[in-house]
Amino acid sequence: MSGPNSSFSELAAITIANYSSELFDNVSNNLPLLYLLKQKGNVATVDVDGGTTILENLEYGDNASFKWYSGYEELSVTPSDVFTAASFDWKQCNCNAIFSGREIAINSGPSKQYDLIKSKTKNAERTMTNNLGASLYYAGTENDGKSVGGLQLLVADDPTTGTVGGINRAATAGAFYANQIADISVETSALGAISKTTIFAYMNLLYKRTSRNNDVPNVFVGGGTYHTYFEDALQANQRFMDAKEADVGFMYSMYKGAKVIYDPNCSATRMYALNTNFIKLKAHKSVNMAVGETRRPTNQDAIVIPINWMGNMTCSNPSLQGVLIA
Repeated sequence: MSGPNSSFSELAAITIANYSSELFDNVSNNLPLLYLLKQKGNVATVDVDGGTTILENLEYGDNASFKWYSGYEELSVTPSDVFTAASFDWKQCNCNAIFSGREIAINSGPSKQYDLIKSKTKNAERTMTNNLGASLYYAGTENDGKSVGGLQLLVADDPTTGTVGGINRAATAGAFYANQIADISVETSALGAISKTTIFAYMNLLYKRTSRNNDVPNVFVGGGTYHTYFEDALQANQRFMDAKEADVGFMYSMYKGAKVIYDPNCSATRMYALNTNFIKLKAHKSVNMAVGETRRPTNQDAIVIPINWMGNMTCSNPSLQGVLIA
C-alpha cells in the first residue's frame, strides 16, 4: 500500500504546529466561564519540574498569635499552621487531525491542501471547545474519572462529602474546604418557589453566604431555566439592565457588581455564585494543545496528527463559592 504524500504530511504538521499557539486562546474565547477565568489571569500553564500532581496552596485558618493587649502585657508567639495544599491529578485529552490518502490525493493543489488542513484543524478546535466546555461543569466521575473535575466537584451540591484535591470534605479537618449551597427545597418555606419573582431573593441568599469582607462573588453562571428566570425578572426591573454589555460575543448583565452569564454547558436547574479569583484552569506548559509527532497507521492509508492537552481545574477557596440547587 502506498502511503500518503510525504510533502503533504510535512506541510500539515508544520501548519498545525504553528497554529497550536492560538488554538487554546480560541477555545477559551468560545467558552463563557473559561473566558472570564482568563480575564482574571486564572487560565494558566504550569511549569512542571517532576510534579506528579497540580498543587494548589490553601489558606485555611487565622493566625493564632493575634491578641488584644494593653501596655507591657506579653504578646503571643504561638505558631499557627494556617497553610496546606490541595493536590489535583493531571487529566489528559486528545483530538487527532486525520487525513486519508484519498483526501490528500483529491486535494493535491497547494491551495486545496491548505484548505483541507485548515478545515481539519478548525474541526479539531471545535471538538476541543465542545468537550472542554462540558468538562468545566463535570463532577469528576465522567469518563471513568479521567476527565477534568469541574464545578460539580469543586462547588458541589453536597459539600460535606467526597474528596477534592486530596482533602476529605467529610472529615472535620476538611470542613474548611466546603463550598456554600442554597437548596431550594429547604429555602422554599421562607423564599417561595423558585421563579422569576423569587430569583433575586435566592441570588441574594447565595451572595451573602459566599461573601467575606471584600471577597464577594464576581460571576453568577446559570443554566437555561434559572438564567431565564433572571432575565425575565430583569424585564420587570429595568434598572438592572444599565450595565449590560457584550464581551467577545457573550452577553451578560450585572447583579450586585457581578457578571451574570448563561452557559449552555451548565445544568438548566443550577446556578453558581463564583469568586473567580480562587478558581483556575491549569495546563501543563508542554502539553497545552501540543501537536505530537505525525503518525502513519500500518493498516490504513492515512496520516494522523495528534493534538494533546493536559491539566485540571482547581479551587483554592471553596468557601467563597456557592451553588443554587433544586
